[in-house]
Amino acid sequence: MNVTIPENRIDKKAKIVYATIIGICVISIILVIYLQFVDGRIVSTVGNLKGKSELNYDELKSEFTLLFDNAFPIEDEKYSNIKEEPSKKLIYTSYTNNEVKDDIYSLNVSVPYINIKSKIAKKYNEEIENYYKNKAEEILKSTSKKRTLFTVKYACDIQDDVLSLVIYESLVDGNNPQKVSIKTYNYNLNSDKEVDLSYVLNMENVDKSYVQDRINKEIEIAHKNAEDLKNLGKIIYERDLKDNIYKVENVKDFFFHNGSIYIIFAYGNDTYTTEMDLVVI
Repeated sequence: MNVTIPENRIDKKAKIVYATIIGICVISIILVIYLQFVDGRIVSTVGNLKGKSELNYDELKSEFTLLFDNAFPIEDEKYSNIKEEPSKKLIYTSYTNNEVKDDIYSLNVSVPYINIKSKIAKKYNEEIENYYKNKAEEILKSTSKKRTLFTVKYACDIQDDVLSLVIYESLVDGNNPQKVSIKTYNYNLNSDKEVDLSYVLNMENVDKSYVQDRINKEIEIAHKNAEDLKNLGKIIYERDLKDNIYKVENVKDFFFHNGSIYIIFAYGNDTYTTEMDLVVI
């Protein structure tokens, strides 16, 4: 006797099995991606930092300018013994000026002060005051009729005992193009020493070749975008892809914040431009 099993019954069971297998595969793929890019502390290429997926990388870059809130985060009490003024935070605003005078000048200035008993901190504070505060005072005293817009703001954080400070400056001076400058200070609170990018990468077990590849990729993209604009007749900032400033060991400005390292190439530090390249590790 021949027994015939309905084809629709077989198809239904097969579909259930296939759907289950596919569902398991999808969940596994999502889990692997999450572990590799979101919870970056298990990813060897980014060491102890929070790994960045391609989805949130551009978001972090776009949010960089929002970090400048002129405020210090909640700090650990263990640093209270190194303060100059115990009642104040490790970094606080020592000078503000928001004066506006007709169409002559407009100031929006907040200058930070590093509240640490240290020769290095003293050197930092003198440099910061001599440039940003004095620049604001010069604008106020100037008899020139040229229009000047001057903005200074900062962001700061402590990550693994490294105090990181980044200062943003925007200047419109008469008929000159606007320029945006960035200056950073990174200091080890335990060792009382300045730290560079290589030190932080070593401390966080980050592969330097990974960082170099990320820098190269970012600068190449920026260069291509600029060349496309140039072909359309736009005035651009010319990048030299062979410039040594893009070498990891030569990076001057970086901000260590919330498990990420922001490597900053602010071309307004040397000329009148707002162009800036940002690499997030």
